[in-house]
Amino acid sequence: MSKLQQLEQIRQWRLPTPRFSSVRYEDFRQGAFQIGRLRFPVAVRSTFALEDGEVHSYAGHFATVLSVEEEQLEEALEEVFGSYPEPEGSRAIVQEMIDPEYSGVLFAFREGAWKLELIEGQGEGLASGYRQPETILLPRFGRADAWASAVYSFWQGFPGKSRSLNRALIWLSYYSQVLLREMDAGYGLDIEFCISKGRPLLLQARPITTPKEAEEVLTSANHKEILPPHPSPLMSAIISKAGYRLFDYYRNLDPTLPRRAFIREAAGMPWINLSALLDVMVHWGLPTQLVCRSVGAEDFYGVSLRPYRALAKAPVFFNVLQQQLSAKSRIENWLDNIRGRFAWRRNHRELLWENKKGAAFKEWLSDFENLYVELVSNMQILTGAMAGPLAILDKLGLLGKLSGATEEKSASTDYLKAFSRLQESSIGRKDFLEQFGHRGFYESDIGQKRFFEYSEADWRQLLGEQSIAEPEPPGRQNANALWAKLLAPAIRLAQSREWLRNETMKLFWDFRKEMLEQTDFNFWEYRPDALKAYFKGKQSQASLPPTPSSLPSGWDMDTFLCNGYGRRLPLSLLANIAKRQNELKAGIGIYPGKVEGYVWRVRSAGLGNLLPPTEQPAILVADALDPGWIPYFSRVKGVISYVGGLLSHASIILREARIPAITQLPAHIELNDGDWIEMDGQTGEVRVLSERESEEV
Repeated sequence: MSKLQQLEQIRQWRLPTPRFSSVRYEDFRQGAFQIGRLRFPVAVRSTFALEDGEVHSYAGHFATVLSVEEEQLEEALEEVFGSYPEPEGSRAIVQEMIDPEYSGVLFAFREGAWKLELIEGQGEGLASGYRQPETILLPRFGRADAWASAVYSFWQGFPGKSRSLNRALIWLSYYSQVLLREMDAGYGLDIEFCISKGRPLLLQARPITTPKEAEEVLTSANHKEILPPHPSPLMSAIISKAGYRLFDYYRNLDPTLPRRAFIREAAGMPWINLSALLDVMVHWGLPTQLVCRSVGAEDFYGVSLRPYRALAKAPVFFNVLQQQLSAKSRIENWLDNIRGRFAWRRNHRELLWENKKGAAFKEWLSDFENLYVELVSNMQILTGAMAGPLAILDKLGLLGKLSGATEEKSASTDYLKAFSRLQESSIGRKDFLEQFGHRGFYESDIGQKRFFEYSEADWRQLLGEQSIAEPEPPGRQNANALWAKLLAPAIRLAQSREWLRNETMKLFWDFRKEMLEQTDFNFWEYRPDALKAYFKGKQSQASLPPTPSSLPSGWDMDTFLCNGYGRRLPLSLLANIAKRQNELKAGIGIYPGKVEGYVWRVRSAGLGNLLPPTEQPAILVADALDPGWIPYFSRVKGVISYVGGLLSHASIILREARIPAITQLPAHIELNDGDWIEMDGQTGEVRVLSERESEEV
């Protein structure tokens, strides 16, 4: 489709664009052309047939002449037609020049975040590359949002700029969705626009021909908590493959959502697709902070609640509510069914392992992938059910107190108590293994050892000789106890999620044990395709592709932009994020309590660094936490993490165990081994005290 055809369609759809006309080459040669009532100055623009195709874009190959006065029109037309390979039968566009306040480009991908680049004034500086634009990610707003923006401010938009600009961009977002709906552009549209007198005007909408340039905002979030610094290649592949199936949880609730991936692989690691989750929140009229606060990530959209939009999605929320009301019984039934199903299939595979190893591994892999998808989908249901009530409790300052006051504790807290008793020798190792032998460090990765597999040397490292620092005993607080009874259902949902995690880890152990019985090498160090070839007899163990000598990146970036080529860019490149970078002064309080102590800085959990510092009392400071850190919790007076959320597994344990804790500590607050600090688990504040003061304490 030519540029002229695009403009004609934009006008036909009643979308705003500067007035324009066109000139046929033959009429121009004969001097018999007219441009109607267009006001000068004008822009003379190319509209060659090949310029903006679906497969190739020739943007910039043909001439455009700006600010053309009446006496310059013929010369400008000559220049534009002269840039065409074959001008016969072609046309040129003559369009009124606009003196805009802003100009920009919006890359509106069908699958991916919408990136908007903006400069002040005319847009030729942006197109030519000699002016650096400001960049944000534009939410997908609808028509109701555009109308509501006149009376209701619900989007932070560009920081430090006028509200009229942000309103214009909300209208632009709506117009872009109309274009995507009407135009045949498989990957999305590259939309040029300007903003004049607070009104967006569409200048061009060409199909995107580079789908791999689509960017998503990826975050370590929950994965950094539950997976090791370098997840096993097998687990990474399984998680990444599940990306689209996991997002289907949301699409099943609301079929109007576009296809997206919940998980994306980048730098050899599986990351959570935060932009896809936030687009769901925008689509449903919910505040984007709801997700960001839960997973501990930067809110790069800054969209607040829009009640009219949420009301329109009432059928979706009704389905969600029905799902959540039956969540506990549904998940119990799921576990009962899946235990029986997998037990039957394991028995079936015993014969396959003897005769058809390739078929047995294919079935094992399919079953494990399904288990992972169903586990995460059920976790999503429970997280959604408890997110609202627990967020309210947190705002009231009751969450930590209520979790501590509730008599019934979660399975993960039982795990903490059992480990403490094991270290005190009040229970034997056999009893501990009977209850929790299936658990271990970073147990969500099938490549990690379980307690069942520990050697005597491992146990000596795990238990150590340190005495256990008992959590503060629960106090008798009648007010809290009353609230705890009233709000017990919300807290029990969190406990259900910990029970689900514990029971599913038993199944993870069954899958790991089955593969250990069939191999005498570290099977988790290979991706599924390599293992398929091995079990089919196409490759020997010696010929399996070696594990790469250079490890994946690890969780080296908490949240970042990533395109299909694997290019990763920090989120600070976005204008609305860069100006907020160092504004945060505190984290989020998980459990109240003021504690002073020496920093015990641990980057990742493992047997090699379980010995706490000689300086006591100690406060554990980690990048992210998980139930696998339980052996550390029993050795400290307080816990701080840089990544996490109110609903993370570790946060639930720390609240129930009454250990003062903070999560989402801003990255610019650096805490190092040996620092003497004061932490406040109520406010999330951390104060670093001087070394001299620490010696005097």
